Amino acid sequence: MTSRLLTGPRRYAQAEATVPCASIPDSKPTFSHQNSNSSTGSVPFAHPSSNSVITPIPSTYTAATTPFSHNTQSQNPFVGNPNSTMPPQNYPNLTSTQIRRKSSKAKGIDIDSIPRPDINAETSYAPVQFNTSELSNPPPSYTNYVTVDDGNAGPRYIRSSFYKVPTEESLMNSLHMPFGMVIQPFADPVMGEECPPLVDYGQAGPLRCPKCRTYINPNWIFIQGGNTFICNLCKSHNPVPKELYCPLDAHGNRADRYERPELCKGVCEFLVPESYHSKKLVTPNIIICVEASTSCYMSGIFHQIMSSIQSLLDFIPSPELTRVCIVTYDSGINYFRVPDDLSKDLSIIHVPEVDAGSLPLPQKALFLNLHEDREKLNFLIEKIVKHYESNNRLQKGVAATCFGTTLVDCCDLLADEGGRVLMFGTHAPTTGLGKIKRRDDYKLMGGDKERSLYIPQVEEYGEWAKNWLSKRISIDLFCFAPEYFDLATIGQICNTTGGNIYYYPTYNGTYDGEKLHYDLSRNLTRTIAYDIIMTLRTSKGLAFLDYILPNGRRPIPEVQFATLDADSVINAYFRHEEKIKDETVSVQLALLYTNAYAQRVIRVINFKLGTSNELPTVFKSCDAEAVAQLIIKKNILNISNSSVPKIRKELTDNLVAIFHSYKVRCANSTPPTQLVFPDQLKVLPVFFLATLKSHILRAVGDTKPDDRSFDLHRFLKMPLNVLSNLWYVKIYPVHTIFDDNEYGPGNVVEDRVILGPNLPATDEKIDNYGMYLLDNNDMILLYVKRSADPTLIHELFGVESFQEVAAMTSFQENTESYYGMRLSNIIDQLRKNKNASYQPVRIVTEKDAYEPALMNLLVEDERLGDSYNNFLCHIHKQIQDKL
Repeated sequence: MTSRLLTGPRRYAQAEATVPCASIPDSKPTFSHQNSNSSTGSVPFAHPSSNSVITPIPSTYTAATTPFSHNTQSQNPFVGNPNSTMPPQNYPNLTSTQIRRKSSKAKGIDIDSIPRPDINAETSYAPVQFNTSELSNPPPSYTNYVTVDDGNAGPRYIRSSFYKVPTEESLMNSLHMPFGMVIQPFADPVMGEECPPLVDYGQAGPLRCPKCRTYINPNWIFIQGGNTFICNLCKSHNPVPKELYCPLDAHGNRADRYERPELCKGVCEFLVPESYHSKKLVTPNIIICVEASTSCYMSGIFHQIMSSIQSLLDFIPSPELTRVCIVTYDSGINYFRVPDDLSKDLSIIHVPEVDAGSLPLPQKALFLNLHEDREKLNFLIEKIVKHYESNNRLQKGVAATCFGTTLVDCCDLLADEGGRVLMFGTHAPTTGLGKIKRRDDYKLMGGDKERSLYIPQVEEYGEWAKNWLSKRISIDLFCFAPEYFDLATIGQICNTTGGNIYYYPTYNGTYDGEKLHYDLSRNLTRTIAYDIIMTLRTSKGLAFLDYILPNGRRPIPEVQFATLDADSVINAYFRHEEKIKDETVSVQLALLYTNAYAQRVIRVINFKLGTSNELPTVFKSCDAEAVAQLIIKKNILNISNSSVPKIRKELTDNLVAIFHSYKVRCANSTPPTQLVFPDQLKVLPVFFLATLKSHILRAVGDTKPDDRSFDLHRFLKMPLNVLSNLWYVKIYPVHTIFDDNEYGPGNVVEDRVILGPNLPATDEKIDNYGMYLLDNNDMILLYVKRSADPTLIHELFGVESFQEVAAMTSFQENTESYYGMRLSNIIDQLRKNKNASYQPVRIVTEKDAYEPALMNLLVEDERLGDSYNNFLCHIHKQIQDKL
């Protein structure tokens, strides 16, 4: 095992932000962006809870990582230092307009005129302020903005496909876009934003409308001197309880409006009385269940998991309430009992019979409290590792796994109190309960019969998942299967209970150990809600249609989850019930849940939108990311009952219908040869193209059934800012770091790092002399071209030649160099910009084995399908055919 094991969660230094309030031939389309309503922005900050520098605990068998922080040095140390290495005077001024490997033209289309998701360099250090009460289009999710909640839920919590709702169903239908919302109910606020306030109404509970059961919110209207309120959803008039009475001010608002968060904030929480407690409250119990087969052990996966778990124990929220149990399995199951006297041996109970579930010990004997039994947990992990180091069975080769039986036993341990199970596996279940057969017939891929691969092959996992949901147990699956695991069958346990799937099909400890560590870190340390009942209510004229969740469509507005985390997304769709007569419509989402501190609370998300009976106004109010996600999710969910080619065609046809409608109804005066985009939807085609090239819908033959199943899970569940980055990789040139301008990339302005603008995702923008950072959210790739300047190589890597860079197995920050520090600043900032998992850095050099995978990220090129240019031409031709 050659990989370096990682310990401790990565944490970021505290940083304060200042918040400031082509003409072409007729055969090819020209591009016109209309209804311009642009906004600037970069990528959001990290969650405040991730900003403190924390030193990881030392492990007895691993090396600890070192926390990092931003460079605050503002002057070039080379200046006035005769011993420093200055950049050579003849170093080429490599900028984004430098000479390219290819021409900047392709098939008669100017690639610089094509719309794409761009990041504004200025807002990387000066975020845009977005006031929610303005009811206007929010900044794109991948940009840098700070939300001010002044009475309406912000875009981190909820985004709509458009912000001016059509007043009539016929007008809605002409858009060819769904009216829906992308909801992330427990989203992390970024630096500069407030967390939802908690309000306690005592034993009476929060005030509600007696007719429709809506919770008190900023959109209620108070009349008759404050004695009556009008519900914003059902419009009923209701008396205000005497104990909650408050007179109105000169503007007709309650005098205490700004003293009560529930009346001035779009998102708030209510502490509920015991009358809301229908069951015993869930406690944050965590079972960590690790496969100990030969391949899992020899690949380093087993050691990395145990190392990471040990180092993360100190950072799990609510340690006084949290209890942890560790189980290992292969062809049998091992349970562990820690003695009170740690000078004695660990008791190991091996269960070889796996055809039926059985628990050899009661729950109390297997769980350890995170706060009270910290030393015992260290003892347990170290003894488990030593046990397998000396276990001769590993030398003989153990490949069979009783995954299903182990999972059933673990969930039986949680049956009374609920909690979470983290399952780690490299082999599909081959023995015991829930065993499956291999069925990944690649001859079916791309054909009509492929759909059969996404129908669960056995019923047990679906039935178990429903049972565990009722018992408030969720499952997170970490899958390392290099060949086949059948995520379509086994993934039901995550999709139904609210858990997550993490997929590492080509695990290599050198490159993936870091990703595994920080995926696990995020999983254990982020906000988790337990035992959730969610209800959605709408104002008059609108009606709930359905949810789209990882486990399918749900046509009722009340739905249950065992857990929801800060990164979980829910998609809700609406329809017209009748003509909308009001100037605004409202939606209220209420989630009754138990938090990590054993409090039963209700999170209320209030969202108000404007209305319009004019199609151009509605088009101008669209949110391209929300529209793309809502359309794509509705289509890819059909993968088990429709062929991939058919889904691809339906997506393309939908895109054509949207732009055809816009051209006919809003831009019919433009020439037929002109492809006209509404400004707010100008990046919609590249999101669709990226989806067609992703594993879920890719037409070429390098995709496995598990790849498609995993993409389906994460497309349906992941946050919008994460999905947007997966759709369109962000590329930042590094070689321009030699620009010593105060606002050059990597410099620090007002405690924020300047990123510089991103480049188009095409190799036509890749210089022969360049170095680049590519951020696709899963990983940060540092791409070094063979002709990169040796001086810059020395500054950034501390070596002398391209060949030495190519020989590196991991990226080591060269903080001894001024330019190396600036590169580290950029990498740190990219990591901070996401509230999801920390990203590892992988060096990719020209002509190395990973370069083709990197090139596949360049969605605009003719890899894995049409180029962006050709795709737009194809869309344009179909629009012309419909005219």
